[in-house]
Amino acid sequence: MYQLNYHSKSVSELELNQLEHILETANVVNANKDVSGCLVYYNSSFVQILEGNKKDVLDVFEKIKTDNRHHSITLLWENYVDKRYFNKWSMAFHSPEDQFSTQFVNNLLMLSSFSEKNSGSLRSFWGHVRRILESDSNQNIEA
Repeated sequence: MYQLNYHSKSVSELELNQLEHILETANVVNANKDVSGCLVYYNSSFVQILEGNKKDVLDVFEKIKTDNRHHSITLLWENYVDKRYFNKWSMAFHSPEDQFSTQFVNNLLMLSSFSEKNSGSLRSFWGHVRRILESDSNQNIEA
């Protein structure tokens, strides 16, 4: 099993329908390649972890890198792991007009604290999730 995670910035604040389209496309592509993972979007930042067969994960990542809705794509970590950690996961996102934004952030921060971090890729992923959740939308995230 192979894991890869990256960070990127959206070209602008994405609308709910754009995020839903990203999720739908990702679910189809990932299912066809047997790739699982988690994509978090908040404050115009994406952090994603992908896992599966190395060739399939790299194929999906190459497709992601060509998407013009984001830029400054930074590979954070890649490595082999013993098992899948995100078998049934998909995407978490925050809609700017969502009245439950504080709860969304708090829930993801709590999840990032309690989730397994027994690989460098998992530590990197959850650490970057915490960074985007705790940052202002105008701040840059250092890799």
